[in-house]
Amino acid sequence: MEDIFIYKDEYGNECTFLREKYYKHVCAVITDFFEEPLPDNEFHKHFRSLLNTLESYDDVYTITTEMPFYWSICIIENRWTNNHLIKSKTNDDYKEWADRYNRENGIVTFIIEGINEETYVFNNDEGGKSIFLRGKYYEFVCKLVSDFFKEVLKYNLINARLINNLNALYDNGKYEDIRKFIDKKPYQWAMSIIENKETAMVLDDKKLEEYNIFLDEFFKANNMTSFVVPQG
Repeated sequence: MEDIFIYKDEYGNECTFLREKYYKHVCAVITDFFEEPLPDNEFHKHFRSLLNTLESYDDVYTITTEMPFYWSICIIENRWTNNHLIKSKTNDDYKEWADRYNRENGIVTFIIEGINEETYVFNNDEGGKSIFLRGKYYEFVCKLVSDFFKEVLKYNLINARLINNLNALYDNGKYEDIRKFIDKKPYQWAMSIIENKETAMVLDDKKLEEYNIFLDEFFKANNMTSFVVPQG
């Protein structure tokens, strides 16, 4: 089984399904959470086949629309089942176990999403319309992590939160909706991703000068002058 499956979501954006991690999670639910031996039965083979023959977003949806613990129960019972409890375990028990398992294994999500739409139109504070280039904003933050701060770009809690916040901008186009990106410098998002925690750090004068040069080079390479473009 290949570690990941890359596909297009319903928006046409490239996403990554961490299917090997998902499979290992399901197996761990059986052996660690339910304390059962891992069966080598027909349903287990069927589940592996589903993971190995993914072709599209619909296939990934079919897998992930069910909770991992449900797949685990089906494997244990070797059938599709309506049973959602085994050994008197509860949903709360599973959530507590899964939270601990994911922390120990560095899992934030099994699906790494992209930015749904490149731009976001909003009402600026001057009463007109502006466009926020959210796709380029996220791209720049990632380049700051890897090229400016020379750190490995990780899909951790803060990275997932940034993507979710960018994708969740409301259709009503209020200026307040993007203040978290206008007021917080891109390098602060980058440092938050590196440290996997919120930070309001500021750069010293030398590093700030280097940052501004890096920003200007990014703008020139992408034919931009800002992440916010006022409309006439």
